[in-house]
Amino acid sequence: YFKVKEMFDIPKSLPEALRKLADEVELTAKLQLENKIKDQQIGELQPKADYCNLILKSKSLCTINAIAKDYGMSAVTMNKKLHELGVQYKQGGIWLLYHKYQSKGYTQSETIEFNHTDGRPDTRMHTKWTQKGRLFLYELLKAHDILPMIERDENG
Repeated sequence: YFKVKEMFDIPKSLPEALRKLADEVELTAKLQLENKIKDQQIGELQPKADYCNLILKSKSLCTINAIAKDYGMSAVTMNKKLHELGVQYKQGGIWLLYHKYQSKGYTQSETIEFNHTDGRPDTRMHTKWTQKGRLFLYELLKAHDILPMIERDENG
């Protein structure tokens, strides 16, 4: 009852009414400005969100070498860093995700055919990262203050 009364508190004098009106006008102006700022921010972020969604829908895979280059690292250094962060481990010469991450769609294994120097054909498994995995790596590395080259402060 009292909250409803506060919401519909009718001023009892002209000065009270003018103060209440001024407060309402001030609040409305403030909210309109906040909405304009938010609309501008949405307008700026929407193309990035659309691009991100487009990339995440992509079925293309990335090598760790390509991802590492974005960070100014070698594939060896990046793989070691991901191992240190508890993302992956090496078994039989191939990097595999720990159980916590293996069913999240971050990687796919590809079988590559090749010939040994003596001509014998063979196959080897390679782990490649999905776009979803690439975004996961970006967020994980950023949380550990590791930024891609494009986001680094050129002065620092």
